[in-house]
Amino acid sequence: MEEKLNSFFQPQRQSKTGIVLLFLYNIGMVIKNLWVLIVLFFVKKEKVESWMIIVAIVAALLILIVSAVLQYFHFKYYIDEENEEFVIHEGIINTSVTKIKKKNIQEVNISQPFIHRFFNIYKLEIDTPGSSEKEVKISALTKQNAIDLKKYLLTETTVEYSIEKTDDIVLNEEIKDLRSIKISTFSILKYGITANYVRSFLAMVSLLIYGFSELANLLKKVEFDTQLDYDTVEERFLAFSIPVILGIVLVVIIIGIIVNAVRTIIKFFNFKITENNQSFSFEYGLFNTRNSIVNKSKVQVITETQNWIQKKMKISYVKFLQIGKNEEEDEKNVAAVPGINNEEKSKLISTIWKENPVFENFLKPNFRLIIVNTFQFIIIPLLLFLIIEKDLLINYWFLAVVYIVLVEICILISFRNLRLFYNERFIRLKSGIWDIDNRTFEVEKLQTVKISQYFWQRKTNLGSITFYTSAGRFRIVALNFTKLKKLLNYCIYKIETN
Repeated sequence: MEEKLNSFFQPQRQSKTGIVLLFLYNIGMVIKNLWVLIVLFFVKKEKVESWMIIVAIVAALLILIVSAVLQYFHFKYYIDEENEEFVIHEGIINTSVTKIKKKNIQEVNISQPFIHRFFNIYKLEIDTPGSSEKEVKISALTKQNAIDLKKYLLTETTVEYSIEKTDDIVLNEEIKDLRSIKISTFSILKYGITANYVRSFLAMVSLLIYGFSELANLLKKVEFDTQLDYDTVEERFLAFSIPVILGIVLVVIIIGIIVNAVRTIIKFFNFKITENNQSFSFEYGLFNTRNSIVNKSKVQVITETQNWIQKKMKISYVKFLQIGKNEEEDEKNVAAVPGINNEEKSKLISTIWKENPVFENFLKPNFRLIIVNTFQFIIIPLLLFLIIEKDLLINYWFLAVVYIVLVEICILISFRNLRLFYNERFIRLKSGIWDIDNRTFEVEKLQTVKISQYFWQRKTNLGSITFYTSAGRFRIVALNFTKLKKLLNYCIYKIETN
């Protein structure tokens, strides 16, 4: 029988350099879990003999080396051709066997973290629907093995490969008939400086708080007086003029934006999109190179995010939610393209759906939604604050006025942007205040649709609608209930006929 896919149909181990990698991983895990004891050991080392330190270090290294070797020899993987399963054997004392049906595999991602580059090896992660974490990780594969294994696991039918093919020949065949898009570094930089303002600000504030906390703990250990009179701190802070306070906040925001821009460039550097008949391959990263797959047939929702500045720059952030993925997951588990321009975005979306959705019909919420949100986000919080801290609210009434103005502006902008667009094939939900999200999905891929109406909405003929997809659910409220019924009936018809 001819060998297939680098002998993946027979049990095999990882690359031999994986032993060194496993050894380094084990050291990292020991430091991560026992760092307190290690620090304490060196702090109190004057009470320990030198020979004891040497013996402890040698013994620990020997244990970690033996553990790495055993992990390497006990880790085996292969393809069960008869049952169409990918099988993993692992464990030293408690051994385990993991079997994944080929048809259940959602994604196969190839990455080359920074430490892997020294050994010229790659990490492969296999993900299945319904799990927020990767199901299987193979930490040490050669580039050829990783490519061949990914190709098999993501194809609909078994494809045979000859073992004699060289790495260059296989790579040339893989890219031969593909179209590719490269997101420029300048576009990624533009996205980095125009996105995540709030997150950058909160991250900087959290970092400052953590830094001061750790500094206080350190001073306490060396017996410095760290007692703070918080009333005095408050008086001194409020003694600053409002322009100075705003200046401090502005500086923190600017630093946060710079940090976010640098982080974005490092993460998404050299972003390449490669297309074939069934999927897209996303490859990016400066120190940690990642390679993820977006299967066209499994895309459930496409989310386009763009704020006013990005609109002027003609760039946006596009997320592809596949089966089993949702927007609440960590962004590293969701396929996304940052800083993509309008032309590239149009090309990418039309390749998946064979067209760019155009909408002529839309529904907008009733103005009563403004009243409800005002009551929920302004009146109720202020009433609670008035009951709990009446004097504080009276003394700082100007802050309450600022809060009311800002929140009401956000409510009005949110109401203005909230829309439900639809046509014969697609539905799009538009929402947001600064970052405007356009979530688009196919009617035929909906799992179900529900409409609801509270008893007090009957007079005004208002209700809400919820769309359920394999990538999560999406809801919009305060719409014309009669029109929602017609939309519901059409969606159910399309789902049933499909």
